[in-house]
Amino acid sequence: GSGGRGVVPSAEDARAMYGDGAADLRIAAREENVRWSSDDAIAVGQKTALPRPLVDALIREYGREEALAFGAAINAPGPVTCRANGALARGGADEVAAMLAREGIRTEKTKYGLAAPLAFVLPDGPPKNGGIFGCDVWRRGYFEVMDEGSQCIANAVGAREGERILDACAGNGGKTLAMAANMNGHGEICAFDIDKRRLSHLKANAARARVDALVTTTESLDELASESFDAILVDAPCSSVGALRRTPSLRHSYDDPRELAKVQAEILDGVARLLKPGGRLVYATCSVLSIENQDVAEAFERKHDDFAPWPFEDSVLTSPAVELRSHERLFLPHVHGTDGFFIARFVRRTAD
Repeated sequence: GSGGRGVVPSAEDARAMYGDGAADLRIAAREENVRWSSDDAIAVGQKTALPRPLVDALIREYGREEALAFGAAINAPGPVTCRANGALARGGADEVAAMLAREGIRTEKTKYGLAAPLAFVLPDGPPKNGGIFGCDVWRRGYFEVMDEGSQCIANAVGAREGERILDACAGNGGKTLAMAANMNGHGEICAFDIDKRRLSHLKANAARARVDALVTTTESLDELASESFDAILVDAPCSSVGALRRTPSLRHSYDDPRELAKVQAEILDGVARLLKPGGRLVYATCSVLSIENQDVAEAFERKHDDFAPWPFEDSVLTSPAVELRSHERLFLPHVHGTDGFFIARFVRRTAD
């Protein structure tokens, strides 16, 4: 179930639990019979089970109806979305779908067909016998579990054969592997994360995906030479409010977006020197709040006049309440079916 009401029991379950009052209970629990608060923010909180500070921020940025739609979307389980490994599956998602079908696993195209051509969905959820990790096609490195929006972030970098790329907040390395798969076996992706434990499985996963020759790690960004990377991805630490359907308990314990925005700005400032002139910088979060997204991107542009916007070549419709510039993208669970993500792209100006 979703929202603040929880799951309305079936007629049989209700009778077993509540006896002769079961019919009255079911009637009282119907949406039209619930007395919601007349205060918009309180009512949205009641219907979505989101904390008041987040509700206030969502209403302020998106309006009441979209705040409700966002809440409904993150209160439903997210799909099991996967990425075909282009380093092995030259036939893309179709090839992997055929391999999975031979294991009795159904696949479907993603609903919105965003800028993630290797994405597909497991509509029945993880395989029943052994889950994803028990799946032979996964063990052989042909696919990874990865949200479609997350795939769009990796693709936004435009990794090319022979390049040197920095994944500056690599986490468990999902986007590292996605970018490496686009490099035709030549180049380097250097992964860093301040939490070393998150990178502990990266080498093994890269070997399984057959991209381990491209993947390196570094202990410190300070050790890296200036102007030594063709592209940099900063998938910054954030409140993760765009991905609450993956970790529902986080809604009551996410970090203060105002403090996170300072950290995000510091990371962008710190990596700027590492990019070659003409190189590409992609900033991303899994937040849907402008204080962590557009505000951080705009502040970076004001501070670094040697960076220019790098526009997307196509457009993706998003919330009508949000005005995005040509080098920004915003994916929303209630609009695109993905987790919530923001992307901004820049290019470092050349001397001439």
